[in-house]
Amino acid sequence: MSGAVISSGWDVLDASHEALRTTVRAVPADGWHLPTPCSSWTVTQVFQHAVGDQLGFAAALTGEPGPSFDPFDPSGVLEGDPSAFMEDALARTARAWAGVDRNDADVSTPVPPHKMSPWSGSAACGLDAAVHAWDIALATGRPSPLTPE
Repeated sequence: MSGAVISSGWDVLDASHEALRTTVRAVPADGWHLPTPCSSWTVTQVFQHAVGDQLGFAAALTGEPGPSFDPFDPSGVLEGDPSAFMEDALARTARAWAGVDRNDADVSTPVPPHKMSPWSGSAACGLDAAVHAWDIALATGRPSPLTPE
């Protein structure tokens, strides 16, 4: 990505994406193997899961391909630059949500019930990013990236 952050236009989602972005960028080189609050998953696996989930939300909205891996069975092996991998997913997701009409009755989501109001769907997508940002921050000894808002 060129460094420009794409806004989805949904405040909660954008804040959650920034929390994930900030947390991932702070993972030390030797921190990717650390255990997380997610039972038996390392920081790498939670990261891969979080990226895959974001790609899943984008795919549900656009009909484009989702993740090329199973987010619920992450390999734990980093291939390439983690920040670039994450930024691609966050950009795809933000673009997908930016294209959602807030007046639509519902939108497709990858999580049950697979149809939600646009507000609920964007909040679910944001919650997913925020929770996994918290998981990674806790595992790496960083403060929570979440705010009261």
